[in-house]
Amino acid sequence: LSLIMSALSLKCSDCGTQLKNAEEAKLHNENTGHSNFEESTEAVLQLVCKECGKPCRSETEKQMHMQRNPGHTEYVDATAGAGPVDYTIKKDDPMDLDDDMSKAIKAATGKDPAAAPAKKEPLAESGPKERVTDKVNKEIMTQLTEMGFPEVRAEKGLWLTGNESLENAINWLGEHGDDADIDVPLEIDPASIKSKLSKEEQQKLLDERLAKMRADKVKSDKDLEKQQELGRIQMNKELNEALKKQKEQEEKLEIEKTKRAKDQDKIHRDRIKAKLEQDRLERLAAKGIKPEEAAAAAKADKPVDPFKEKKLALSSKLRDIIGFHRNDPATPNPATKAMETANKYVENIVNNPTEEKFRAINLENAAFQRLVGAKKGGLAMMTAIGFVEQDGKLALTEIDAEWLKVATGELQVAAKRGPFY
Repeated sequence: LSLIMSALSLKCSDCGTQLKNAEEAKLHNENTGHSNFEESTEAVLQLVCKECGKPCRSETEKQMHMQRNPGHTEYVDATAGAGPVDYTIKKDDPMDLDDDMSKAIKAATGKDPAAAPAKKEPLAESGPKERVTDKVNKEIMTQLTEMGFPEVRAEKGLWLTGNESLENAINWLGEHGDDADIDVPLEIDPASIKSKLSKEEQQKLLDERLAKMRADKVKSDKDLEKQQELGRIQMNKELNEALKKQKEQEEKLEIEKTKRAKDQDKIHRDRIKAKLEQDRLERLAAKGIKPEEAAAAAKADKPVDPFKEKKLALSSKLRDIIGFHRNDPATPNPATKAMETANKYVENIVNNPTEEKFRAINLENAAFQRLVGAKKGGLAMMTAIGFVEQDGKLALTEIDAEWLKVATGELQVAAKRGPFY
């Protein structure tokens, strides 16, 4: 069987290292002094990096290559295509690739390693390398060394398996105990290390982030609520202003309507007076009396009315308050209720002229405000009767019993007739 199978590698009998060809055996002899070699049917691993074409002879070399070259993560196992051992000692560069390796690299990457490499932009130099001694899990490291593993191998096995599991580190050391570089200290760039958090630290970080998200949500909700409240305030302000303008417009229209009604009433009364006067003149003419003679006789017989001006002023204010509340649907009509209340005040004074309490009305009195004071035209009516405002009260400073009787008569007639007064 040994005559049929060709040797795929050379093995150092002194240390067990597998070598690919005679050139590597020569270099191994120069570096270590080992001179006992034998043929082996086991091929040296050829894990070819797809990114750059570098052949890695072991899993350890592959891991180190990945750490030193981020992004170089895909490899092709070209071990099965290894040919017989080449016993030729080359005189040129001892690191030149043999034909089999060149073919394997070309098949894996599609690149010819013999071709001139394309120029690349210079990469930023990495920082100084450091051993992982201070970065490995101390507890697991102690367990490995107590089990008899050398410190360098224990460091490498623990670090390359994630620095978390004793079992994984032992398995790795069992698989790679014969690697050529197993006793080479593992050095890495400190800048490439990303600190790992414990489960407690991860949970704490997660809780902090969730708390921040909740706080941001609460703040966002408060800001939104504040904006909505400002919007409501602005909307209410605009609505109130619109209602105020609408009310002012309605009051203006009502005043104009009342004025037109008064003008129409005056025109109607003037027509009636003119008609009555014409009828009177016609009756006098039928009796043979001249108009001027009748006018002189009437003037001589007619007594002078001492309250004419006051009566006209009061009548005007009574017609005003009736007009202001003409269309109010309330029952009884607010104008009628106001005139009845004013008449009651006047009657109390007429019936009790010496009682001071009836001669003054507190302006803040709730009943007075509800029935008279708060009604449009109410205070003007009271002023026309003779009340004056003094120290927060409406007072009747001078009592003229005859005038008060005339005023109460006008109030009663106006309250009874309403819009027809």
